[in-house]
Amino acid sequence: MGIIRRPRLDRFLSSPGRRLLYGRRKTGKTFYARLVLKDYQYFIVRRGGVFYDPLGDQEFDLGVFLRICESLDGVIVDEFHRAPSRLFDAVQAGVCAGNLVFITSTLHYHKRFTEGPEAPLKGLFSIMRVGLLSPLELLNHDWPWRGRELIERLVFYQEPVMVGRSLEDIVLSGREIARSLVGEVLWEEDTAYTSRFDAILEAVAAGKDRLAEIASYLYSRGLIASASTSHVTKYVDQLIRMGLLERIEVWGKRRRSIYRHVSPLTMTAYYLDAKYGFFDLPLTWGFVEKALANLVPLLVERFVERLLAETMGLKPVRILEPEIDIALVEYRRIKLVAEVKWKKHISKSEIRRTEAKLARFEDAEKILVVPDQTIIPETSLEVWDAARLVQHARKTLES
Repeated sequence: MGIIRRPRLDRFLSSPGRRLLYGRRKTGKTFYARLVLKDYQYFIVRRGGVFYDPLGDQEFDLGVFLRICESLDGVIVDEFHRAPSRLFDAVQAGVCAGNLVFITSTLHYHKRFTEGPEAPLKGLFSIMRVGLLSPLELLNHDWPWRGRELIERLVFYQEPVMVGRSLEDIVLSGREIARSLVGEVLWEEDTAYTSRFDAILEAVAAGKDRLAEIASYLYSRGLIASASTSHVTKYVDQLIRMGLLERIEVWGKRRRSIYRHVSPLTMTAYYLDAKYGFFDLPLTWGFVEKALANLVPLLVERFVERLLAETMGLKPVRILEPEIDIALVEYRRIKLVAEVKWKKHISKSEIRRTEAKLARFEDAEKILVVPDQTIIPETSLEVWDAARLVQHARKTLES
């Protein structure tokens, strides 16, 4: 299927000088850096601070590495945060190549090296976060599928490790991958993996998206002493810092937010576990496929929201009264509202109700998202289907 190009990351890596990539594990940082920078020598820092050259199958201590580094034109150091602190002193002193790329699989821990008055690398590197594959990147790739099937596959292909797999393989293998991913992320961030983190991810996947609901869920499981939000806030904040959850502002409600999974893979695995015991029971694909019927439209909704937010430069918020699928704002103005009807048949009465609901936002662009615009009755709303989403993404990238 070829390699999915990441234009912003291409430009960042192709620029000379010192560059730093950070982000959650399994987002393709190492793969893409080695793809773009084929002439750079690659090293990974193992736990314990040893530098390993996978091509030569050799290990080096810091002193030997620095001598090698000085003789090379381009160097990549993966998981640099594991290195002895003397490495950062050497870099600050001008040792190592000018073309130097540091990579770390942390979202928060790396800041001790790049922020604050005593940070050893402060001001020395251009920095870029690498997240999941974006809808914009995915829709600009050539795929063998079209329409509904294309979008439903791309929802899961946001996780780079899932690209090219069938939906059955993604979901059933996701049972192990999601949990191991969560464990790896927490481990890399030096956070103990406890049942509270697991339960919070399960609660959010099950629709408990407010702090009070999350606290009640954990209390009912006997994991916290009372259903007070103070018992879960620090855990939720840690999951946000690690890139596993995201916080979305509730429109019109000061200091109120909802929480949701960033990854469609962890969302799916923990949703199925909350509803059907996915992690513990040998569920068949036939059963799982039917169970996903209620979840896939929600994942498509978030995929479309991310596409529109990125391409239009707007911020997603949550509108609860009335409940709107997608709402994007610029400063304090609602610029776009959209409803996602990801189904095979849509009645006239449903279209009219949707028109009436969105009509309340007079100054906002109003969009109806469907798999195929030929399935819906005539409407005053702007209709976007799978083909229109592809067209929009490609036009945006061209411009």
